[in-house]
Amino acid sequence: MKLPKNIDTNIAPLLQKINSETCFLSDWNKENNSLNFSPEIIKNAVNSSLDYNQNNYFFLDELQDSKKWFICEVLESTNINANNFDFSISSNGTSSAYLLFNIFHMKKKLKVLLITPIYFTYINVLQDLEVDTYYMDFLKEGKVSLDFRELEESIIRNGINLLIINDPLLGSGIKITEDQYIDLVNICKKNDVILFIDFMYGGMNWKSDNLNVVDEFLLGLFDIYSGIIVIESISKRLFINGIKNCIVYGSKENISFFERASVHSLGSLVYSQVTLFKQLYDTKNRPAVLNTIKENITCAKHNFELIQTLFLDTEYVISDCESGYFCLIGVPYKNVGHKNNMDIASTLMDSINILTIPHDRYLFNSESHYYFRVNLSIEQSKLLPAISKMIDFYSRHNASYAPISI
Repeated sequence: MKLPKNIDTNIAPLLQKINSETCFLSDWNKENNSLNFSPEIIKNAVNSSLDYNQNNYFFLDELQDSKKWFICEVLESTNINANNFDFSISSNGTSSAYLLFNIFHMKKKLKVLLITPIYFTYINVLQDLEVDTYYMDFLKEGKVSLDFRELEESIIRNGINLLIINDPLLGSGIKITEDQYIDLVNICKKNDVILFIDFMYGGMNWKSDNLNVVDEFLLGLFDIYSGIIVIESISKRLFINGIKNCIVYGSKENISFFERASVHSLGSLVYSQVTLFKQLYDTKNRPAVLNTIKENITCAKHNFELIQTLFLDTEYVISDCESGYFCLIGVPYKNVGHKNNMDIASTLMDSINILTIPHDRYLFNSESHYYFRVNLSIEQSKLLPAISKMIDFYSRHNASYAPISI
């Protein structure tokens, strides 16, 4: 399906309604008083060589020593063949993706296929660049439904040269399986398509017994195909977004081009981003880092299971969550009375002071339910009462709604 030119991802009217008593179920932050990462590690990063570092620039193309350190400290202890790719230490995923899309568009006129739900910024950037953009649903009513034969047909029919996907699928907690990755990589290799993997919220597999700071399978895909870009950030897994960094993996050619272009577009990193990068990946801090990620996974998983119990014997939908700290919830439109998602979100705010972000903002559409994401790191004392309040609100008001056609 081709992306309409008038897609509006603006949620400012909803955000303007927030007050001190609002429960923001779709929040992208965690609670300030829980799931906190080790303050000692952060202090060590910030205070490291302060007198020297405050006077220096840290451009991406000048961090070769840090990259060599990362290879020795992290990659060499894995089964990853680091000769098959290069990587760059960058400030954040959004600006890195923006630069990469511009670079690819300059080299070759882009034709893009989005696997949805997808990060809204990618939609906006591609519209600004006036790129021919198409999209396909990976999910249907909270479950995987992508047809790979149809995917390849769309790639060929529309001349696609860039495929973009979030893993886990944005806001759903549903991760891309290894078999699905192999299919995607083989299709992209066969058709000379760049596969852009946004793994910013990845690395938090609930079912994994071998949690690590890098994903060996994902980086092993470079053994099959060099036309892959992966952006990921351990900061997301640790809830330290205020002092974050990210890694961009790709072919040596693409990373070289990216780093050169970053000097006059992204500029330099803050020194604490470089020192924190080393603290987070230092083997001596590995137990603290992995234990924190495990605690965050445990919190998200437990909250998810409790929410599931609230929806027993109802027509609400909850995604088959198994990764990260978001899940999707679907409220039956017949409980709401209409299908205008922004109006539904606004009514929830005005009536019971609960803020949800309509997931059609991320190109996830449904004919039967109003979907929104839930941040599973919200404290239970706030999360569960808010979900219950919403269910009760629709239960009490359901009788007054006129029937709608589903």
